[in-house]
Amino acid sequence: TAPIERYVQNICCEVPAPPPGAFEVQLEILNTPIRFWAPPANQPIAYVSLPFQVLFECLDISNALFAWYSLACERKVLLVSQQVSLLTVCSEILCSLLFPMKWSHLYIPVLPRSLCPMLDAPMPYLCGISRANFPYAVQ
Repeated sequence: TAPIERYVQNICCEVPAPPPGAFEVQLEILNTPIRFWAPPANQPIAYVSLPFQVLFECLDISNALFAWYSLACERKVLLVSQQVSLLTVCSEILCSLLFPMKWSHLYIPVLPRSLCPMLDAPMPYLCGISRANFPYAVQ
């Protein structure tokens, strides 16, 4: 048997996304049929062209699920990385994983040092910060 991460990566990278409308893609995982379909074109859909594997390369499954859970519960999430380019990608992926819900709170994928005091605000946020600026965020 393969680890669940391999199935998730296979679905995200190799299974084609169905076109909007009535079409669906069906595959079988562990003898269980899984169906994917897209809503009609006049309804918003989740981003399907994002590189979802990047999120799972940066976070293990438990941390990715915890970040998603925190966003779904409208809590504060601060992403920290030495590679600033990863912050926006991972933030967008986490937002897309909320579909059909939508993140409607403070969203700053790359927070500049001058805005670090904003992290003390009593409201939910999804922000990213470089590792170099992290000490200013926790003061």
